[in-house]
Amino acid sequence: MIKVFRMLNMRPLYTFAADKTPATTQSKPQQAKPIQVYKDGQLITKNFLQLKKSQDIEGYVLTLVKNYYRTTNKSAITLDSELEQHGLDSLDSIELSMQIEEDLGYVISAETLPVLNKIRHYVNYIKQVEQYKVENNAAPLA
Repeated sequence: MIKVFRMLNMRPLYTFAADKTPATTQSKPQQAKPIQVYKDGQLITKNFLQLKKSQDIEGYVLTLVKNYYRTTNKSAITLDSELEQHGLDSLDSIELSMQIEEDLGYVISAETLPVLNKIRHYVNYIKQVEQYKVENNAAPLA
């Protein structure tokens, strides 16, 4: 088991007495790494978006919802719009959250998803995560 961790350059969180190696813990949370995706048969390294300003966050979320393929009445989308007003349901909310996770490198917990009913809720969530990252120099776990 230890050999597998060493091959993968990982450290085990716990070890067994038979391993004869001291127990170790991870010293600091790991930063989000760029992700690699395949596009048109090519492996592309994709960096996460960095949204610092409030206007950037609002613009990102509005663009995300407007460009989502199931959104109706796209011209009337505002920050205070509810997703249901534009033909989106809870499954669409999950897909939008997955897109945010992919673009920004966040992990949105399943407990958070039911409260993301308005576009403003997504904006506030991203602002809170960014504020947490600045204050604690680490991304929240979920």
